Amino acid sequence: MIGSHLAEDLLAKGYTVTGIDDLTYGKMENLVNCVDHAQFKFYRVSILDFDTLKILAKDMGTIVHLAAVKKIAEKDISLPTLMVNTKGTENVFEAAKMWGCKVVFASTSDVYGMSPDLPLNENGDLLIGPSMIKRWSYAVSKLYGEQLAFGYFNDHKVPMVVIRYFGGFSPRSSFAWSGGHVPIFIRAILNDEEVTVHGDGSQTRSMGFVTDLVHGTILAIENEHAVGEVINIGNDEELSVIDTAKLIHQVANTGKPLRVKYVPMNEVFGQYKDIQRRIPDLAKAKQLLGYSPKIKLKDAVELTLAEIKKSR
Repeated sequence: MIGSHLAEDLLAKGYTVTGIDDLTYGKMENLVNCVDHAQFKFYRVSILDFDTLKILAKDMGTIVHLAAVKKIAEKDISLPTLMVNTKGTENVFEAAKMWGCKVVFASTSDVYGMSPDLPLNENGDLLIGPSMIKRWSYAVSKLYGEQLAFGYFNDHKVPMVVIRYFGGFSPRSSFAWSGGHVPIFIRAILNDEEVTVHGDGSQTRSMGFVTDLVHGTILAIENEHAVGEVINIGNDEELSVIDTAKLIHQVANTGKPLRVKYVPMNEVFGQYKDIQRRIPDLAKAKQLLGYSPKIKLKDAVELTLAEIKKSR
């Protein structure tokens, strides 16, 4: 989702862009505005395919590493998450080292874990849960990727920027749990279905619109002062999950009542303890990159709903 919007904006700025995706989660229809552009090429490739990756990286100045597998429920297997997010990331960094590329590595707010220090600051301690709980595999694999990034930066002088995305969405989001709760809620409300809320819905998130995430990413690409840094990118507007459902229902104005189905957390995540609050400290992004989010959550929901209704 982020990659397709990013490609469009980079092409509009005059860059030559090569996109790779194995299309496990991504969709070619997201690239409809890119595929016929003279300065765009696309290859269906997995980042686990190092032999192909190193060939495609040869003429790149910068690699934006967005590829990942996100682990959700305790019933899912965790090895794809661990292998793609660790071995795949190592492949990307090794290809960058071969050809002298700069890398912008997309990490996640999940690495903060259960840290009580709010807003979440890049220099703060991280609090990860027990390793036998599968749900932590995503956070741990991304945290390993961050350590690997700084290993390549310090030991091999590969220019690295680590950006920690907080939640984001767009009309192109995956309308499954891997795309986050906002797209799931939008689909359910438009289809007059029950909105599934994990726990009591009091947990808060800070959800940004894709244009803000892409803007922050491009700033990280173009600003040399970002090299060697970890930077939060997202929206610092905090709202509970249940209030987010109510907001979407209000904006959608379907004329149907909001129906919520509360599912106990342990039915989905086992012994995993959900992160109760997630809000970024954006001071570093503002100071270093000149970044600040522009789109409020309500406006982002309106934009997404309008686009979805047009395509129906």
